[in-house]
Order: sequence, then structure tokens, then C-alpha cells
Amino acid sequence: MAESRCIMCGQKKAGLRVKEDNVISLMRWFKRNVTKNEKGYTLVVCKEDYPKYYKQRKRFESRRALYVALGAVFAVFMFAVGANKPLALLYGAIIVAFFYLLSHLTYMPAVEMPAQRARRR
Repeated sequence: MAESRCIMCGQKKAGLRVKEDNVISLMRWFKRNVTKNEKGYTLVVCKEDYPKYYKQRKRFESRRALYVALGAVFAVFMFAVGANKPLALLYGAIIVAFFYLLSHLTYMPAVEMPAQRARRR
């Protein structure tokens, strides 16, 4: 089994496992194929750093929603004002994609939460 590393402090610790998503897969591919420096760590968030992680994760989620909504507003405005509707629709989609990628400047991956036991009444 691969050694686990906390994504917040970088130390060898146990904790909540980080979900593998497209961004992490892309970073692992880049390190494996381009830099040839893949460590293969299991990424986790340790107990001590969880409050700081949670704050940054919520910040990322809110900014992602805000940026996509802002991109959609720009896209609707371009569609309403533009004379060439198909081209305005294309530019609008590009703007929404740009704003979505911009939201990843504050990227913080999700963690796999342990399953909660059903409570007895």
C-alpha cells in the first residue's frame, strides 16, 4: 500500500482519504509522463488540518458556483446583444468554460467521508 500524505501539511499521517477526481488524475498523469517524478502517495487530510481544509473546500465550492453564474450572465448578455446568435452562443460557452477554469485557482479536492451508522430509535 502506498504511503499516505496529508495535502495540507505534507507530512506522513493517516486521515480522511481524498477522492480521485479529474484534476488529481491530470496531475498524476503529468507527474508520471512529463516530469517522471510520480511518488504514488495516497492523499489524505489529517485530523489536525481538517478545520483548515474544510474552510478552504467551502471557499472553493462557493467561488466555483459564483464564477460559473458570472460566466452564465456574460453568456446570456452576449447572446442577447449579439447579432450572430450561433457565434454568440459559442463565445458564451467559451466564457463559461473560462470562468469555470478560473475557479480552479482555489482548487481543493473533496474527501471520502466515512459512512455513518444508522441510529436506533
